[in-house]
Amino acid sequence: MKKNVGRKLGIYPTPVVVVGTYDKDGKPNLITLAWAGICCSEPPSVQISIRRERYSHKAIMERRAFSVNVPSVKYLAETDYAGMASGQNADKFKAANLTSVRGELADAPMVLEFPISMECRLTHCVEVGSHDLFVGEILACWIEEEVLQPSGRPDPQKVAPLVFIPGSEYFALGELLSSAYGPGKKLMRE
Repeated sequence: MKKNVGRKLGIYPTPVVVVGTYDKDGKPNLITLAWAGICCSEPPSVQISIRRERYSHKAIMERRAFSVNVPSVKYLAETDYAGMASGQNADKFKAANLTSVRGELADAPMVLEFPISMECRLTHCVEVGSHDLFVGEILACWIEEEVLQPSGRPDPQKVAPLVFIPGSEYFALGELLSSAYGPGKKLMRE
């Protein structure tokens, strides 16, 4: 039996990403987001949602670019901090002891220490209530070699990404359950 708990955010968990931007003066900045995800395969695109009053929002609109960085669990404090402080009056890279790396294809800084970074060119901005949804075409995806499997795909256990329960807690990934496109075969009708 399910219970109606009202208008709550019911997708659990959400990914945790740290978005990199440059402000109008070229200062690199970070913002931690849980409203993020892949939104298109071709062209490869990611979406992020940011409140209009956030410092990073203006930077994305001005530069038309951003990076999406996937932090590992060992950077929990730095990730949490990047979502708490404002880049308007803090140098988040310096305070978190993180290294800003200029993207090669997008006008946005990436985080050297995080295992995955994507350079994105802004393609769409849609007003959605309290947030604007930004869609960015992924121009390049940089992945630390030590987290790559022989197939060339990242190993989730080595990446060790953070996940978030909206409004409350961070978690790590759990155990591998199965390969995709296998368990459902027994339910397929010929």
